[in-house]
Parts: sequence; structure tokens; C-alpha cells
Amino acid sequence: MSNEWLQTGNCPIAKSYRAVSSVLPLVADALKPPPGMKLKCPPAIVAARATLARTAFAKNLRPQPLPTKVLVIGVLGMAANVPLGIWREHTKKFSPSWFAAVHAAVPFIAMLRKCVLMPKTAMAFTIGASVLGQVIGSRAEQYRLKAVAARRLALTETCVSEPNQLDVVTVTGVGGGGHCGEIIKWDPLSLHVSGPSSSASVCC
Repeated sequence: MSNEWLQTGNCPIAKSYRAVSSVLPLVADALKPPPGMKLKCPPAIVAARATLARTAFAKNLRPQPLPTKVLVIGVLGMAANVPLGIWREHTKKFSPSWFAAVHAAVPFIAMLRKCVLMPKTAMAFTIGASVLGQVIGSRAEQYRLKAVAARRLALTETCVSEPNQLDVVTVTGVGGGGHCGEIIKWDPLSLHVSGPSSSASVCC
């Protein structure tokens, strides 16, 4: 059994392989399965695509002109990738979670593009919109993290710069010339250690 199904099959895997081979033949050769191996789409993917094709959204968008389809699918791809870009900002680069954040929306956008019967040339617009959504989400999260760090730093500097002052209520006798209940600020930095008291001031 040869790999003829890759050249003539209607399976999304075969169609994707032909689309990639026309643009990146080296990548297509690297992804080409061994002779005699025929891959099939998982039943879950087939069922999800069939369910998506039966929705009112797909049915109403299918007869629309191509620019409208490209605009709608592009906006959906960008919106779906904004939260994924935020998630990607909290992952290590080239880690499994990073790859998941980058490619999580690809199956959904691909199925939606096929459901509304968009041509393969529209893949460039959907990919560009998805990349733009990733960038928007990542930059927004970077600005948010920087703002949070700046607020924390300002709060720390404020706490360190202000001395620890307490309100002390003084009660002074009549002869002392003070006022009962006068509030003064107590600054621990102004305290000093006094010498030992004389024996004359100690009453037994």
C-alpha cells in the first residue's frame, strides 16, 4: 500500500499535507508517514466538525462572500488567541504548556474554516489573525505584570521611608504648664540612652 491517499484523499490530514507540501516541501517530507501507513482523523474530531457544521452560525456564514468569511473567522481567531497569549506569558518557552498555549486554538479555527467552505488561500489571513491575538494577549499581560510590580515597589518604598510614629497621650500636672490629654508624636529614632541615675535620686 502506497501513500497515494495523501495525494488524492479527502481526509483533512491528506488535505493539510498537500497544503503544506506546496508551501514548505521540506517540512512535508519530514512529516510524511512511512509507506503503507494510512492515518485517519480521530472520531472525536470528525464528530466535532460535523456538529460545528450544523450550527446556525456556520449555516448563515457559509453563503456569505469570501471577504466577510475571512473577516469573521479572523476576528474569531484573534479573540480566541488573546487569552491563550496571556496564558503563554506564564509558561516556559518551548515547554509543553507553551506549545499548548500557542496551538490550542488551531483545531477550532481549522474546523470552522472548513465548515464555512473557505479556500486554502485564506489560511494566511486566519494564521495572521491568530498570531496577532497571541501578541495582543502577551503584551497586555506584560504591561499588567509590570504595573503590579511597580505598585508593590512603591508600597515597599513608602513603608521603609516613613518612621514608625505613635500617638502618645500625655497627662501633665497643673504646675507643669501642660494640658491634660495633649497628643504628641512619639518617634523611636529620637530616643537616646541616658546614663545611670545618681544615688541621691533614689528614695528608699
